[in-house]
Amino acid sequence: MIKTHHLFDVFLSHSHNEARWVDELAQRLVDECSFRVWLDRWVLTPGRSWQQEMARGLDQAATCAVCIGGQTPSGWFREEIERALNIQTRSDDFRVIPVLLPEALVESVPEFLSLRTWADFRENQDQEYAFRVLEAGIRGQPVGRLPAAIKSDATETIKSYERKLIELQKLKAIGIHDEVAIEFERKILNEWLEGKG
Repeated sequence: MIKTHHLFDVFLSHSHNEARWVDELAQRLVDECSFRVWLDRWVLTPGRSWQQEMARGLDQAATCAVCIGGQTPSGWFREEIERALNIQTRSDDFRVIPVLLPEALVESVPEFLSLRTWADFRENQDQEYAFRVLEAGIRGQPVGRLPAAIKSDATETIKSYERKLIELQKLKAIGIHDEVAIEFERKILNEWLEGKG
């Protein structure tokens, strides 16, 4: 289990080219797993040194998920990875998890990360299984056996409807009329029930 003395369960290291995809992943980690996520756009304070805050964030996290897109990490992104690996050499329970994003190429994975178990979100990979691998890595637990394809599809369908209902709750919070919200809820639930039949 994640140790409580860490302020964050996971530090998401990424290139700004991948910011939108990583932001959506961060939202899922919070909404579906209740993880405390360090994501630069959520945590950095305007006017402060972002390099120092990022270094502090890594020190305060239980794990680091290195999100790799279509390009080999360079610049500050590479320094973040090296810092995370340095923390891992000092702390056995700190994990560095490579996360291959949809556009990632295997050759883009730096050699010093290639020997770790990946959460593989590339095209033609099982996205729900990749999310499960990432979740298990953050929790410090084994992944377990592969789910049956049918279960995976059913789980994805249910999660899709759950996400629609969560979005509807957000719309309600900003003032969408109750009658409109009820109609949308009815449509979402009817769509789900028809899909089961």
